[in-house]
Amino acid sequence: MADNANASALADLLLLQQQLRQKVSLKELGYFLVNDSQKITAYQIGVFYHAFQGSQAIEAVSAIPNPVKEAPFYIWASTLCKALAEKSLTEPTVIHPQEFKAVLAAQWEDFLPPQVIWLPLLTTEGETVGGLLFARTPAWRIEELRILQYWGGAVAHAVELVSHKKKPWFANLKQVKTAVWVTVALALVLIAFIPVSISVLAQAEVVPKNPLIVRAPLEGVIDKVYAKPNNRVAKNTLLLTLDDTPLKSRLDVAQQELEIAKAEYRRSEQAAVSDAKSATEMPMLSARITQRSAEVAYIESLLKRILIRANQAGIVIIHDAYELEGKPVKLGERLLTIAQPKQAEVEMWLGIADSIALPDSTEVELFLNVSPETPYSATLRYVNFQAEMSPEGLFAFRARADFSPNATLPRIGLRGTAKIYGAQVPLYYYLFRRPYAAARQWLGL
Repeated sequence: MADNANASALADLLLLQQQLRQKVSLKELGYFLVNDSQKITAYQIGVFYHAFQGSQAIEAVSAIPNPVKEAPFYIWASTLCKALAEKSLTEPTVIHPQEFKAVLAAQWEDFLPPQVIWLPLLTTEGETVGGLLFARTPAWRIEELRILQYWGGAVAHAVELVSHKKKPWFANLKQVKTAVWVTVALALVLIAFIPVSISVLAQAEVVPKNPLIVRAPLEGVIDKVYAKPNNRVAKNTLLLTLDDTPLKSRLDVAQQELEIAKAEYRRSEQAAVSDAKSATEMPMLSARITQRSAEVAYIESLLKRILIRANQAGIVIIHDAYELEGKPVKLGERLLTIAQPKQAEVEMWLGIADSIALPDSTEVELFLNVSPETPYSATLRYVNFQAEMSPEGLFAFRARADFSPNATLPRIGLRGTAKIYGAQVPLYYYLFRRPYAAARQWLGL
């Protein structure tokens, strides 16, 4: 009968070892150990104590899914398991209350049956990864201790594997020697002083360089716009016209007044033969004819100016031609722009928080939204000293940069992001410039 019992226990041991390999977490493993170990030995209470890489705690208690750390049994059993782990036992050992301090021994009968065995869990290198505590009323047999010896080796191997899986990246930092820490610290200090080029990002747009600004030659209303956006125009091409109705009305009135002045002069000239008074009025009437003639000539010149033509060839830059038609304009008001396609520059808006020392001829790289993989090289020409409202509605510093000579210029109007390189600074300043500035503003220093 004893041989049959031992054979059954060995079969159960092999089955448990197979199931042991399927556990992937410490919690799952602990619950399995304190409950399924009864297939190879009988006990009333089972406790799994985990002690690996400085972490020591009771992970599982039989018949309890989640042990309560504030419970009296958990606190007492944790103290007992810690004391047993410090004994550095190497094989299953039956323990007795008198072997421990009076505090543990006094509460022994309240928490555990009289027969208690401690199964230490040791790795192949002899490192303790925890232990299993089993308690029951009958005494332990030698055959059971031998089976538990084999079971402990398999469990220790599984605990070590699971513990390594959940091991955090900083778990081995305590084992690093002081010399290594000093070397790392010195290396970080040296790296912090490596000179790097500080850089900032700014919203950018390709704009015409030295464009021709077409302005309103007189006050009036735009009648017809012949220019189309982005179209090429030749010199003297008609761009737009102003409404001539008011000027023609003024011209008709002025011409009638001129004819009246001429008629009065002729009448006075005929009457001057016999009337001395009429002779004296002739110089005044002649001056009136000259005044009316000058007024007619002026209005006729204004009528010629309502035909607005291009003073040079180029590309028309205009938002919407149809919106201009019917719009009242004042003298000198900007109507449209004529740009040269081979004359372009980069306009940038540098945020106030990104304002750094930028000397002339600073390197600039433009990354357009349509082709961010192809940067365009440019050279910073100037940065305004005073911030102004940007097209995005934010206060920023306007900056301009010239494209590199002989470079293929992008199309005017394209937008993107410009990276402006400043002077060389230490790496620590490059990394902590913004946090340092924010801290000073927040602390008021």
